[in-house]
Amino acid sequence: MSRASFLEVLPTRVRRGYTGGAQLERWTGVGTGEDSNRPEDWIASTTEARNPGMECIPGEGLTRVCRPDGTRSDLRAEIAGDRAYHLGAAPGSMPGNELGFLAKILDSSIRLHIQAHPTAAFAQAYLQSRYGKLEAYVILGVRPGCEAYALLGFRQAPSREEWRRLIAEQDVTAMQACLNRVSLAPGDVWLVPGGMPHAIGEGVLMIEVMEPSDWVVRCEFEREGIVVPPAGRYMGRDLDFCLDIFDYRSASVEEIRAQCCLAPRPLPSCAGGSREELVGPDQTDCFRVQRLHARGPIEVPEAGGMRLLVVTAGRGRLEGGGRSLVLQPGARALVPAGSANCRIIPEVGWAIEAVMCLPG
Repeated sequence: MSRASFLEVLPTRVRRGYTGGAQLERWTGVGTGEDSNRPEDWIASTTEARNPGMECIPGEGLTRVCRPDGTRSDLRAEIAGDRAYHLGAAPGSMPGNELGFLAKILDSSIRLHIQAHPTAAFAQAYLQSRYGKLEAYVILGVRPGCEAYALLGFRQAPSREEWRRLIAEQDVTAMQACLNRVSLAPGDVWLVPGGMPHAIGEGVLMIEVMEPSDWVVRCEFEREGIVVPPAGRYMGRDLDFCLDIFDYRSASVEEIRAQCCLAPRPLPSCAGGSREELVGPDQTDCFRVQRLHARGPIEVPEAGGMRLLVVTAGRGRLEGGGRSLVLQPGARALVPAGSANCRIIPEVGWAIEAVMCLPG
């Protein structure tokens, strides 16, 4: 089997306990443009989705890709076929056939449930998992008529016992009152560490990059008629176990913004364009996120691992190995570690902006 210079990423929609997806479909031009129970597209995932209480779909969440010969596979199987080429063989590269991060496009039509994720340290100590779920958000847009926001971190931190009571009694009004409401804007980059309670507001379209797990503790059991089944609330444990996941420190909106809203950092320029680091080693050793600006043909930067490209603006094509992929907003491709001379080529009169995600 010939080695692919890049893999086209196919739609990999995943069921969640909330609705959305219409804006995602309008942005990519794929689908009917209607909301459903599949509001997320897992565009770089070797991690299976966890949907306790729902019918099991084997392999749900594994990114689907198209090979050069037109045949289709899932990313985990593709990596298993030639691990060193796809992931790299450098010391410290990911074990097994893991990509090392999980990336998705998320489009919420309702405010998500108040929730939190474990840190890597907690997951390793108590969940027999290498990963927790630190998350980064690259905000792409917001639905007309919606105000982009998120509930993020405790404004007035309750005690562990008080937070337990609010969850057990489902006092959602009081839970919301404990949290900061922060405004989001297209182009923003936010980091949400493990342990921080949060909820994404309605109407937000974003790229989400995270540690490759699906661990989540949900504090709300019902949103707009959608009920989280008991099996989907506490990661298969109980409330008392999950209370230790939360970070019970108070912080103002200004402190949360200073901690979690990241300022892009310019990287050395490259022929044909420029790039900036959005998430780097100062924030996490699990993944990196960069933004590329192509005003002319530019080489896809080498990174020692597989790279995900997501086009956020412009028109052009991705070329490599005698193949070409049309680039427009929503287009995405995975470039293996061993691939060389992949180039982004804007159309005449256009520039291309793309988000690049790669292992830390």
